[in-house]
Amino acid sequence: MINKDQLAGAAKTALGKTQETAGKAADDKSLEAKGLRNQAQGSLQARKGDASKAMEDETKDLKSYGGRPGP
Repeated sequence: MINKDQLAGAAKTALGKTQETAGKAADDKSLEAKGLRNQAQGSLQARKGDASKAMEDETKDLKSYGGRPGP
């Protein structure tokens, strides 16, 4: 299941791509830069969500083994 950071990061990345494209089309360097910044922030937030999800999955795996280390 996708978490809130993964979803929000993907949305911000998509917004940034739209802004970058619009900035290029309108020759608006400020909008283009804002789009690039939003893409970077969105990517970082999505990666934060990926890491959080991985930790959650590992925690569930440990609990299913009774919290004991592997063989």
